[in-house]
Amino acid sequence: MERIVPRGNGRKIATLADVAAAVGLSQAAVSLALRGKPGVSEATRQRIVEVSRSLGYRPLSHTTRHHQGPLTVTLVIRALHGDSPGANRFYGPVLAGVEERCRRLHIRLMLAIMPVDQYNHPIEVPHSVTDRLSDGLIFVGAHFASALSPLLEGALPAVLVDAYAEDEAFDTVETDNILGGRAAVEYLVSRGHRNIAILGTDPAAFPSILQRRRGYEQAMAEAGLTARYIDVPYYEHEAAAASAISYLCANPSVTALFCANDLVAITFILAAKQAGISVPERVSVVGFDDIDLAGFVTPSLTTMAVDKAAMGRLAVTLLAHRVDVGKECVTSTLVRPHLIERESVRTIELSPPLLEQRTMLSPQPEPVHAAERA
Repeated sequence: MERIVPRGNGRKIATLADVAAAVGLSQAAVSLALRGKPGVSEATRQRIVEVSRSLGYRPLSHTTRHHQGPLTVTLVIRALHGDSPGANRFYGPVLAGVEERCRRLHIRLMLAIMPVDQYNHPIEVPHSVTDRLSDGLIFVGAHFASALSPLLEGALPAVLVDAYAEDEAFDTVETDNILGGRAAVEYLVSRGHRNIAILGTDPAAFPSILQRRRGYEQAMAEAGLTARYIDVPYYEHEAAAASAISYLCANPSVTALFCANDLVAITFILAAKQAGISVPERVSVVGFDDIDLAGFVTPSLTTMAVDKAAMGRLAVTLLAHRVDVGKECVTSTLVRPHLIERESVRTIELSPPLLEQRTMLSPQPEPVHAAERA
C-alpha cells in the first residue's frame, strides 16, 4: 500500500489497529471501549485504555482540531488492475480539483490507492483509512457493497465522490446522472429520433451508470417510446462496441445510441467506422462525461458534460466543513451536467403524417432482440 512519512520525530504513530492487535480484539470493540460506549465489559475497557496509553494511541478529537496546525487530507482513489489514478479520464480531473482546492486552502494532501474489482468493490483497504495520519478522507470511485460506517467507526470524517455505500452517513458529491440521462434522450427526441437504444449498462452496473439508465428509461417512457437495451458492462468497451454493431445490423430502425459514458461512445464510433457504419448518418451517438477525447474523435462527440474538477473542489470544501463541525446533518451535493453539442448527432425530419400519427396513436410494442431487456 502507500508509503507515508510519520509526523513529529519520525516514530510510528499508534493506530486503532495496533491497539486491537495488542489486546486481541476487533477494532470495532476497541473503538467502543475508548469512546465509552456499551458493548464491552468494564474490565475489558480498562485493559484497552491502559494498552492504548502504553502504545501512545491518541484518537482524533474534533474539539482540538483547530490547535493541531494545517489540515491534512488523504485522497483514497480506486484503481482497477493497477491502473494509474491520474490516467483515468474521469477521475484525473477530479484529482486535479482536489489538489487545486487543497493548495488554495493550504491543506496538506496525501494519496492512497485502493484496489477494486471490476464492480469497483474494494479488494483491500489502505491503512490510511483507519490510521491517524490525516484529519479526513475523500473516497473517489469506489462502491462499498457493505456498509462503510463500521469501517470508519471512531476513525475519520469522510466524503464520497462518485462513490457509494449502503449507509447514508457520509457527505457525498455526485453527478446528477438521472437528470443527465433524461436530458440526453430528450435532446435526441428533439432531433427527431424515436428508436433510441442505450449502450453500456446492465442491471449490475456501478450506481452512477444505473442512474443514467434510469434517466434514459424515464425520458423514453415520457416520450411514449420503447426502451431498447444493449446490455454490456461499460468497462468492456470493445465488447460493447461489437454488440452495438451487431444490434444495429439486426435492428435497422434504430437511429440513435445513448452511451453510458464517453469511452463507450468513442470506442463504438471507431469500431463503426471500421464496420462501414456511418456516424451520424446511419446512427447518432450521445455520450456522457465530456472526457478530453470527446472533442478529438471524428465525428466529435455530442455528450453530457460533467464538471469533474468542480467535484474535487467541492469534496475538499465539504470535508473541511465536516472536520470543523463534527457530527451534523449529512450533505449530498449534485453536480448538474449540461449538453455539449458537437457532430455525432443528425436531425431526422418527420413528415406531417408521421407527426400526426405519433400524436394520435400510442406506440405499439416491437419484437425484442435477444440483447434487449423489457
